[in-house]
Amino acid sequence: MNMQKTTRILSFTASLAVALLVAAAQPAVSRAAAAPALGPAPEPQAKAPAWKSNDEYQAFTAMANEKDPNKQIALAQAFLEKYKDSDFKYAACLAMMQSYQALGKSDQAIAAARQALTFSPDNPEALTYLCFSFPYVFNAKSSTATTDLAQAETDAKHGLDVLQKLVKPEKATQEQFDTYVKPKRAIFNTCLGFVDVQRKDFAGALTALKAAAEDNPNDNLIFSLMGQAYLFSTPPDYDNAIWYLARSVALAQAAKSPNAASLEKFYGQVYVSRHGSDQGENDIVTQAATSVNPPADFKVTPAPKHAPTGNQLVDTFYSWEDALKSGGDTQTQQWTALKGQAFGGPGVVDSLEKGTEPNTYLVRIDITPEAKAKEGTYDIELKSTQADAKYLGKGDPVRFQGTISAYTLTPSFVLTLDPGTINQEDLDSAKAKAQEKKPAKPAPRRRH
Repeated sequence: MNMQKTTRILSFTASLAVALLVAAAQPAVSRAAAAPALGPAPEPQAKAPAWKSNDEYQAFTAMANEKDPNKQIALAQAFLEKYKDSDFKYAACLAMMQSYQALGKSDQAIAAARQALTFSPDNPEALTYLCFSFPYVFNAKSSTATTDLAQAETDAKHGLDVLQKLVKPEKATQEQFDTYVKPKRAIFNTCLGFVDVQRKDFAGALTALKAAAEDNPNDNLIFSLMGQAYLFSTPPDYDNAIWYLARSVALAQAAKSPNAASLEKFYGQVYVSRHGSDQGENDIVTQAATSVNPPADFKVTPAPKHAPTGNQLVDTFYSWEDALKSGGDTQTQQWTALKGQAFGGPGVVDSLEKGTEPNTYLVRIDITPEAKAKEGTYDIELKSTQADAKYLGKGDPVRFQGTISAYTLTPSFVLTLDPGTINQEDLDSAKAKAQEKKPAKPAPRRRH
């Protein structure tokens, strides 16, 4: 499934202010001195971490107090190298994690978090960062995607287990304890929800994401994932999908997230596909901004069936769309009749992308007035092995032919043709046009 990128701003800040600063009152060289606090602590261990020398303490304090991220990373690396038996190596790794994140170097931040776990396997800060960052760094096309998802699931479940075992410090109020635990618990459950969406386990995703929403009702990623889980379920739950996608838009707009535009586009495609027009689209966003869940009677009126246009190709396409969106026996019977059939006609190139298989291209084609008018929406996705397909550009007229192999209803109705071909004359025309645009090579300089 090609998931939309619907993210928060990646600006995670771990609770390290206290974690990286040693209490001023503690003795510098006492072996009984307390470790840097990381919020609520796990159950007491047999041996408390302690400083082994004044030099170790001073080096750690200098590193913890350094404000420049690059300098702090260098000091943390030096500390790890010099004090190999320190009880506080995990905290030096957390300092590097935070500094790398401040510098926008997520790969190094993730590596530092992993290193912290080698010294402190149940460390909630490292686990939180790994689960927070995972949706942004995950690559579904990677050869390691399956193992990456499994690792993220393990990290998130481990994090939830760690939080479950945390003991509230005597001097902390319940509100302070909840302020520490709830955001982390939301991140772990969001990570589990993301993993389940990738695996198409939408029921499991919704269980995790609803728990995340209870702990953090203002995170647009949670609601975007919830909307997708409802949308891609079988059958789709359009009403809940549209509501939660609208809430993700409202939250992103309120936070002035750079991802707001992409969230709005995806939500708009889903809404128009279901309702038939954008009328009422913004009203739902306004409603969802002030309510986590939809009203009990919330419904989005389905689009009426398409009226004939007089264009045989478009009318045929519309009739298939209406039948497949009907659900039930009508949908099943229509798809049984369609699959494996030939389909073709004139259209306009919407976009072109290299396929995942060698020497293949995905040609997206507009044939309906709606697709031609709306950016990023297309009707046909044709898989071609024609070498000259690479010259096709947006707006190029094409005549296409192919075998119907699949379809999607969301966020808009798309027929997949595999295999498919583009008329060779159209490819020749696109190639000639592309070559005309190439800058001429400068003539060789003549020697005198």
